Amino acid sequence: MQGMDPSRVFLLGSVSKTLSPALGLGWLVAPVAMTPVLREANLVAAAPPVLDQLALATFIDRGWYDAHLRAARRRFRSRRDLLVRTLGAQVPEGRVAGTAAGLHILLHLPDGTDTRGAVQVAAAAGLRLVDLDDYRAPGAAEPALVLGYGNISDTEIPTAVALLREALRSPTTSPPTRTAQLSHEDR
Repeated sequence: MQGMDPSRVFLLGSVSKTLSPALGLGWLVAPVAMTPVLREANLVAAAPPVLDQLALATFIDRGWYDAHLRAARRRFRSRRDLLVRTLGAQVPEGRVAGTAAGLHILLHLPDGTDTRGAVQVAAAAGLRLVDLDDYRAPGAAEPALVLGYGNISDTEIPTAVALLREALRSPTTSPPTRTAQLSHEDR
């Protein structure tokens, strides 16, 4: 889009997810008319170290960044496929959603599933999950979990999914009964 109307569109990017957030390297392509305003907006902004900038420029110029991205895409696609297959076998009541891009998938679960409880039980077993309700309005849709696969090895996936399955089937995560639903106001 920036190329279609460079007088009005900004392009921002970083290498925080593709290389490392510790590098603190990113870019901004802005309309020429906005350059003075941007420079004045934050005169004290510290630029990343020149050596880091030069290393990234070399990495890009020699095609190593492109090769890194292609290899990472293949690796993460393979890992996602393994996770989806393993979930299908071990958590058949779940429905996987999400495109084959990024580093997360959604696992939609049957109505009445206590996703908060599953997150807590999984955490006690050393498995970090996120309840999709943390990112949406209450009661917006069916229960779901956000599963990240960017920071797990392929060999750890079967064990992690088995832990997830047990967390979902734990007595503390079964559909709530009427007494469990009583709130302070109901008493």
